[in-house]
Amino acid sequence: MNLVYDKFLKAKKAQWFCNAEKVHSFGYVPELAKGTAMLGNTEQTYNQIWNLPTDSHKITGKEWIELFAREMNCEPKYSILPNWLIKGLGIFVPMMAELAEMNYQYDRDYYFDSSKFNKFFNYKPISNEVAVKQTVEKLKK
Repeated sequence: MNLVYDKFLKAKKAQWFCNAEKVHSFGYVPELAKGTAMLGNTEQTYNQIWNLPTDSHKITGKEWIELFAREMNCEPKYSILPNWLIKGLGIFVPMMAELAEMNYQYDRDYYFDSSKFNKFFNYKPISNEVAVKQTVEKLKK
């Protein structure tokens, strides 16, 4: 989310990879840490596949940008970094080459279903709105 938060902080347009109209799940780090600890301390969960807690409300890249803009009191302006640009920059900037390999997370819907985790632990993930609010508050410090 650096390309959103950091850009808004500098009064610039946010940037998003490939397609802001596609659904994209993000985990909230404090909740991911808690979920990892819960799984690691529960023997019945061993040798299974789990998705860590993630808000079940599916939102798009554009909606993520709007959430951050609302919390940061700025316009939700953004530009798209197309895959061809990311790949081209990867020739000169190794980090961009790595990002190009991750575009499958942005050029189609990318959604985590944590219902198995939620049901097993009787857990309700934090909402995307609250996660963004808390993230912005913590980053301001």
